[in-house]
Amino acid sequence: MSEQSLETLLDEKELSRLLRVSIGTLRFWRAVGRGPRYRKVGQLVRYSPSDVQAWLNSRPIGGEPAGEEGGAGA
Repeated sequence: MSEQSLETLLDEKELSRLLRVSIGTLRFWRAVGRGPRYRKVGQLVRYSPSDVQAWLNSRPIGGEPAGEEGGAGA
């Protein structure tokens, strides 16, 4: 048997608290295919911390879009 350890999965309440969004927002994101990847364990929804981190890292960061340094008329 391998020596892999399992990540502790987050439930909706834990993730909503971490991201500071409502559980309703998480449910909406799932319904429309947005938000972090999730897993179904029976009827339970669980999120892997590494999937949440990967999703956050893929989100745009504020500021000017790439290639538009200096703004208009620079």
